[in-house]
Amino acid sequence: MTKPKKLGWGFLTVIKLGPGCRSLVPQTFADQGCQRVALITDKGLIEAGVVEKVREAFEGQDVQIAGTFDNVRQDNDTRDISECAQWYREVGADGLLAVGGGSVLDTAKCVKVLLGMKVDDITDLMTGHITFYKRPNAQPLGIPHISLPTTAGTGADVSASSALFDAKSKKKLIFFHAYMGSDFAFLDPELTVTLPPKLTAEPAFDSLSHSIESFFSTRANSMADAFALRSARLVYQNLPVAVENGNDIDARAELQTASAMSVMASVSALGCNPIHNFADAIGPLFGVSHGLANAVYLPIVMKNLPSHYRPRIKEFAQGLDIPIDSNDDDQQILDRVISEFISLQEKCGIPARLAIEIERDRLDGLKAAVKEDPAAAGFPLPDDVITACLEESMTIK
Repeated sequence: MTKPKKLGWGFLTVIKLGPGCRSLVPQTFADQGCQRVALITDKGLIEAGVVEKVREAFEGQDVQIAGTFDNVRQDNDTRDISECAQWYREVGADGLLAVGGGSVLDTAKCVKVLLGMKVDDITDLMTGHITFYKRPNAQPLGIPHISLPTTAGTGADVSASSALFDAKSKKKLIFFHAYMGSDFAFLDPELTVTLPPKLTAEPAFDSLSHSIESFFSTRANSMADAFALRSARLVYQNLPVAVENGNDIDARAELQTASAMSVMASVSALGCNPIHNFADAIGPLFGVSHGLANAVYLPIVMKNLPSHYRPRIKEFAQGLDIPIDSNDDDQQILDRVISEFISLQEKCGIPARLAIEIERDRLDGLKAAVKEDPAAAGFPLPDDVITACLEESMTIK
């Protein structure tokens, strides 16, 4: 008898989806006993008028915005987390509202941890490149917390983990706390209509990477499969529509749905993230956005690691309605799927390679970064695969 896998699922975030659902945020905070809400965002969203749309929902409400923190940088910088937590205490807030993309949402989750655990610096809680605070050691943090994602891809609004950028080591760190996720995530596609094609496409490829990694994970399971296949299909079908017409609310909503589902898939099939392995290691070193790095590496990794994808590629292609011939073998199907994703890149303005040029003598250092990245812990990549992917993704002189 085959020994069953030890699996577990747990999603604490309540999700609300629909145009204008941001109007429900003030009352939701009031229901949790809040009166003064701290808003965390970034300067770009203020300049774009997105934050003002959220502020308008608080007009005439008993719950008010106590202040706005807009100093969040790319990649959830550990320095911003401490600064923001101190600011939260100073404004006397009793609730946390995150309005933004992955960096803002992850920053807010880490701020919640600092506040709840009464710590000043997130690095004081880190036990290595990957840190887990699981039940029963992890306890509720006691900070009412709502997320309003303004991009569709990271899924940070529904996950109980955070990717951090350590400015000292210039490396990504992973922090997990069972209660750091949002109490509520309001997926309002109206907050994403101002996104240009580039900022629509790049996060969506992050979502697609989550889905692919989950479906082909060595810990794949029925729960992960359901979320992964559906979310990948939603991105595959709706991303070109949203890139071509940013005002298509239905396509925007489907991308937000895919983002949340893909992270649920990822949480359900942890431990096998070869695409993110490259994106997390290379992106911060060269200032490449997380979404773009995932977008570029997605087909490159699939091409150079065929044995990982072939066993389930037919089921995956069928789930996305990618046409295949009944006589095609697994490698031919894989080639077809990769070709479809390259076509998706082209439709969405994603380059085939990163705009990075390095000397060949730096290659060993980049290989080490990939091997040391937290994403490599559960699924180490062979040296030849790492080399091939790096050489295909950038210019090496």
